[in-house]
Amino acid sequence: MIIRMTAAMNEQIKNQFHTSTPFEGCGLLLGTSSIDDSVDIHSIIPVKNVAAKPNHHFELEPEVWVHHLLTSPDLVGLYHTHPISVPLPSAEDLQDLQSYGQLMKVYLIAGIDPNEQRLEVKAYEVVKQEHGYSLRHAALFVT
Repeated sequence: MIIRMTAAMNEQIKNQFHTSTPFEGCGLLLGTSSIDDSVDIHSIIPVKNVAAKPNHHFELEPEVWVHHLLTSPDLVGLYHTHPISVPLPSAEDLQDLQSYGQLMKVYLIAGIDPNEQRLEVKAYEVVKQEHGYSLRHAALFVT
Protein backbone atom coordinates (compact mmCIF):
# COMPACT_ATOMS: atom_id res chain seq x y z
CA MET A 1 0.00 0.00 0.00
CA ILE A 2 1.11 3.55 -0.76
CA ILE A 3 -0.05 6.42 1.46
CA ARG A 4 0.36 10.02 0.38
CA MET A 5 0.03 13.25 2.34
CA THR A 6 1.36 16.78 2.09
CA ALA A 7 4.41 18.09 3.92
CA ALA A 8 2.07 20.45 5.82
CA MET A 9 0.08 17.47 7.15
CA ASN A 10 3.26 15.67 8.13
CA GLU A 11 4.34 18.80 10.03
CA GLN A 12 0.92 19.03 11.67
CA ILE A 13 1.37 15.53 13.14
CA LYS A 14 4.94 16.37 14.23
CA ASN A 15 3.77 19.61 15.86
CA GLN A 16 1.09 17.68 17.75
CA PHE A 17 3.83 15.30 18.90
CA HIS A 18 5.69 18.25 20.46
CA THR A 19 2.65 19.99 21.93
CA SER A 20 1.22 16.77 23.40
CA THR A 21 4.42 15.49 24.98
CA PRO A 22 4.70 13.92 27.56
CA PHE A 23 1.29 12.52 26.54
CA GLU A 24 0.32 10.70 23.37
CA GLY A 25 -1.41 12.85 20.78
CA CYS A 26 -3.97 11.37 18.41
CA GLY A 27 -6.34 12.15 15.60
CA LEU A 28 -8.20 11.05 12.52
CA LEU A 29 -7.21 10.83 8.87
CA LEU A 30 -9.61 11.68 6.07
CA GLY A 31 -8.80 10.76 2.51
CA THR A 32 -9.59 8.80 -0.60
CA SER A 33 -8.67 5.27 -1.62
CA SER A 34 -7.72 4.41 -5.18
CA ILE A 35 -8.14 1.17 -7.05
CA ASP A 36 -4.34 0.87 -7.21
CA ASP A 37 -4.37 0.25 -3.41
CA SER A 38 -3.13 3.74 -2.54
CA VAL A 39 -4.60 6.27 -0.13
CA ASP A 40 -4.39 10.04 -0.45
CA ILE A 41 -4.88 11.78 2.89
CA HIS A 42 -6.54 15.16 2.43
CA SER A 43 -7.29 16.14 6.05
CA ILE A 44 -5.89 15.56 9.50
CA ILE A 45 -8.19 16.10 12.46
CA PRO A 46 -6.48 16.29 15.85
CA VAL A 47 -8.63 14.72 18.57
CA LYS A 48 -8.28 15.06 22.32
CA ASN A 49 -6.69 12.05 24.03
CA VAL A 50 -9.02 11.07 26.90
CA ALA A 51 -7.12 7.96 28.05
CA ALA A 52 -6.80 7.42 31.79
CA LYS A 53 -3.00 7.14 31.35
CA PRO A 54 -2.35 9.42 28.32
CA ASN A 55 1.44 9.15 28.63
CA HIS A 56 1.24 5.42 27.72
CA HIS A 57 -1.99 5.11 25.76
CA PHE A 58 -4.39 7.00 23.56
CA GLU A 59 -8.16 7.03 23.43
CA LEU A 60 -9.96 9.29 20.99
CA GLU A 61 -12.53 11.63 22.52
CA PRO A 62 -15.72 9.59 22.00
CA GLU A 63 -17.93 12.45 20.77
CA VAL A 64 -15.52 13.36 17.96
CA TRP A 65 -14.73 9.73 17.11
CA VAL A 66 -18.40 8.71 16.84
CA HIS A 67 -19.31 11.89 14.94
CA HIS A 68 -16.75 11.11 12.23
CA LEU A 69 -17.67 7.43 12.13
CA LEU A 70 -21.25 8.44 11.36
CA THR A 71 -20.69 11.46 9.11
CA SER A 72 -17.33 11.13 7.36
CA PRO A 73 -17.42 8.61 4.52
CA ASP A 74 -13.82 9.61 3.78
CA LEU A 75 -12.51 8.44 7.17
CA VAL A 76 -9.53 6.26 6.21
CA GLY A 77 -7.59 5.94 9.43
CA LEU A 78 -6.07 7.37 12.55
CA TYR A 79 -2.73 8.45 13.93
CA HIS A 80 -1.10 8.79 17.29
CA THR A 81 2.25 9.67 18.79
CA HIS A 82 4.74 7.74 20.89
CA PRO A 83 6.44 10.48 22.92
CA ILE A 84 9.19 8.29 24.34
CA SER A 85 9.42 5.37 21.95
CA VAL A 86 9.90 4.36 18.35
CA PRO A 87 7.07 4.74 15.83
CA LEU A 88 6.26 1.04 15.89
CA PRO A 89 2.94 -0.47 17.00
CA SER A 90 2.95 -1.50 20.64
CA ALA A 91 1.23 -4.62 21.94
CA GLU A 92 -1.51 -2.37 23.33
CA ASP A 93 -1.90 -0.63 19.94
CA LEU A 94 -2.44 -4.02 18.29
CA GLN A 95 -4.85 -5.15 20.99
CA ASP A 96 -6.95 -1.98 20.65
CA LEU A 97 -6.92 -2.33 16.85
CA GLN A 98 -9.13 -5.42 17.19
CA SER A 99 -12.10 -3.27 18.19
CA TYR A 100 -11.94 -0.80 15.28
CA GLY A 101 -9.69 -2.31 12.60
CA GLN A 102 -12.62 -2.99 10.28
CA LEU A 103 -13.33 0.76 10.15
CA MET A 104 -10.05 1.91 8.60
CA LYS A 105 -7.21 1.27 6.18
CA VAL A 106 -4.40 3.52 7.41
CA TYR A 107 -2.59 3.84 10.75
CA LEU A 108 0.20 6.37 11.31
CA ILE A 109 2.54 6.58 14.30
CA ALA A 110 4.93 9.44 15.06
CA GLY A 111 7.92 8.72 17.29
CA ILE A 112 11.66 9.08 17.70
CA ASP A 113 13.90 7.00 15.44
CA PRO A 114 16.61 5.79 17.87
CA ASN A 115 19.23 5.36 15.15
CA GLU A 116 18.97 8.86 13.74
CA GLN A 117 17.58 10.57 16.87
CA ARG A 118 14.92 12.36 14.86
CA LEU A 119 11.16 12.48 14.84
CA GLU A 120 9.52 10.51 12.07
CA VAL A 121 6.07 9.40 11.01
CA LYS A 122 5.68 5.76 9.98
CA ALA A 123 2.74 4.41 8.00
CA TYR A 124 0.94 1.11 8.35
CA GLU A 125 -1.82 -0.62 6.48
CA VAL A 126 -4.58 -2.24 8.52
CA VAL A 127 -4.76 -5.88 7.45
CA LYS A 128 -7.56 -8.34 8.21
CA GLN A 129 -6.25 -11.76 9.12
CA GLU A 130 -7.88 -15.00 10.14
CA HIS A 131 -7.89 -14.09 13.84
CA GLY A 132 -8.29 -10.32 13.78
CA TYR A 133 -6.40 -7.29 12.52
CA SER A 134 -2.73 -6.50 12.23
CA LEU A 135 -0.57 -3.69 10.89
CA ARG A 136 1.77 -4.03 7.94
CA HIS A 137 4.37 -1.41 7.07
CA ALA A 138 3.25 0.82 4.17
CA ALA A 139 5.11 3.30 2.00
CA LEU A 140 4.53 6.92 3.04
CA PHE A 141 5.10 9.62 0.44
CA VAL A 142 5.17 13.18 1.71
CA THR A 143 4.74 15.70 -1.10
